[in-house]
Amino acid sequence: GLRVVAPADSEAHVAESRRHFLECLNLAWAQQLKNKDIPEGGSKGVCLVTPGSSSKERAELLHGSVKATIDGMLDLISPGALARLGEAAEAPADRVGRGPEQIYLGPDENITPDDIDWVVHRAAERGYARPAAFMSSKPAEGINHKEFGVTSEGVAVFLDVALNALGLSPRTE
Repeated sequence: GLRVVAPADSEAHVAESRRHFLECLNLAWAQQLKNKDIPEGGSKGVCLVTPGSSSKERAELLHGSVKATIDGMLDLISPGALARLGEAAEAPADRVGRGPEQIYLGPDENITPDDIDWVVHRAAERGYARPAAFMSSKPAEGINHKEFGVTSEGVAVFLDVALNALGLSPRTE
């Protein structure tokens, strides 16, 4: 999973930066437990951005951090990434000795449908072996994680709908 944390002000940014590593570690552990039955397991990436002074600047920071993170990952795992930088490299990073890394991202906080489309398009541009699988929850295909309860926000929405269907008010009972 990939999330972007965008604190409202510099004081909140300081607080977030103090807990940033631990949040990522705990989220990764939760992902590992949630995905224990699939070979890829689970992990989490958290981008902490500097507060913006306007909503436009905040949006640019959010989307810019996603793009920079994805390009950095693709630099490490895409064929010819180092060759484009003038380095001699025939293969991308190979952590386990079984060929190119396969990474599957799921969108989390502050990742928009436009970000998701950009990520998949960028992975294809950069020569990633399975660009459509690089990020899930694509707007035009796949399962929308938040709509169907795959994220914690989705679980909350599902629970709200289920309780209302049972005639219970989740806010008062």
